[in-house]
Amino acid sequence: MAMGRLPAARKKIIDASRDIVLERGAGALTFDEISQVSGVTRGGITYHFPTKQALLQGLVEHDVRQWKEVETDNEPDDCPSEAAELIGFIRAHTNEDPDRRRFVSGMLSAATLDPPILDPARDFERERMDAIDWDEQNLKLQMLRFAAIGLFWSELFCCPEMPADTRRELVALLEKTAIDWSAEASTKDDNPTE
Repeated sequence: MAMGRLPAARKKIIDASRDIVLERGAGALTFDEISQVSGVTRGGITYHFPTKQALLQGLVEHDVRQWKEVETDNEPDDCPSEAAELIGFIRAHTNEDPDRRRFVSGMLSAATLDPPILDPARDFERERMDAIDWDEQNLKLQMLRFAAIGLFWSELFCCPEMPADTRRELVALLEKTAIDWSAEASTKDDNPTE
């Protein structure tokens, strides 16, 4: 589906499903429960999402679009575009959004039992990765992405727990390093003989 506006019924279904996952996890999603919360008939739900797997994939697809918007919204205006995009990614993964964490937690068991649920996220990340020229400089920049992802998952499981001041310093260091390493990449691009 294009990234435009969702049809009204589909949006109601996604919003209600997301609320249920936030409150009780993906295991609590039933078409009857979604119908009750969304006000959309069971037939209307199955028209948009014929199976629970399709519904969960729709939730993941919606979440990926929202996640990309969060990344873009977190890009600073005061640095080169490559560094800004990377900082937006770092900030999106390290912001302390309890709803985001509850949603991911609520989807974990469903994704573990039915891995294709995550196909929309896999496709999105595959497309992002396919656009990268995997030279040494870009490997360094990707290392910062994976550090931010690792921080997200370690905090989701509270393992290890990091003091708040140390966490802020770590995120600031990731952002500073993103600027420094992006500048190195730009310098190398400007001087290809180096």
